[in-house]
Amino acid sequence: MKLKDFFKNKSKKRNGPKQVQVGNFSLTADADHLIEEYLKNHKYYSRNLPRIAKYLEAKYPIYGIVDVGANIGDTAALLRTANVNQTIYAIEGEPTFFKLLQKNLPQFKDVIAFETFLGENNHIVAIATEVHKGTARLNRESERNITVKKLDDFAAEENLKNVKLLKIDTDGYDLKILRGSSNFIKVNKPVIFFEYDAAYLEEQGEDGIAIFEQIRAKGYNKLIYYDNYGKLMLSTTTDNKLLIEQLYAYMRKKEGAFPYYDVCIFHADDDALADEIITNEMAFFE
Repeated sequence: MKLKDFFKNKSKKRNGPKQVQVGNFSLTADADHLIEEYLKNHKYYSRNLPRIAKYLEAKYPIYGIVDVGANIGDTAALLRTANVNQTIYAIEGEPTFFKLLQKNLPQFKDVIAFETFLGENNHIVAIATEVHKGTARLNRESERNITVKKLDDFAAEENLKNVKLLKIDTDGYDLKILRGSSNFIKVNKPVIFFEYDAAYLEEQGEDGIAIFEQIRAKGYNKLIYYDNYGKLMLSTTTDNKLLIEQLYAYMRKKEGAFPYYDVCIFHADDDALADEIITNEMAFFE
């Protein structure tokens, strides 16, 4: 998963790529990538998604995982470390990260990488990317043209089927990608796990509350909130608008104990599975 620049980097400056330990794997990363430091300092960081992926196997023994914002392959490494061996479609548009992802790919079986940007609509835009401490930001002051695709069309082109877990971590573009995934979500009804950062969303002019109304209209019901360190906070439902608004207000100005959430959403068809996962997660954190 991508990392935030509000954490301090205590490591020394380095010029070239470095090796970082992510679960059971040694990955090649850019010089100032913080993933190894975060995993060492925060024992729950990024480990929630692999647990959820493993729980899903009780109902879906064989399924596909779409990893949007695959970065250097750290999510794949943590999934494989947790013995989640489902096929992973790793999508990364930033060229530096994609090259590192390709370099790390031979360590994993059944991980397929795609270099593309996803968004709300299919279009070409003049934009560049800037990489800093393991995360990428878009710089609109650029003459470089990039192609953006909807996940709906990308999934049809690449024949992505039976996807039961959709992870999105794209620093504020998460909701745009969700809106560009309407048909894909309708067909697959995946568990959706995405980064929920008010500051990044508002940079993109996003309404962080409306997305829950939109996703509810697609049949989604149960929610799990985690803090940005990966620790369970609470579960609720997509119609609990007051609680959703309160949680959004808490993180808006980054004045709380943590600055953003990870949110996991389940389709109503998976209500029983969601209840089981919530129970398991409560037990895990006891």
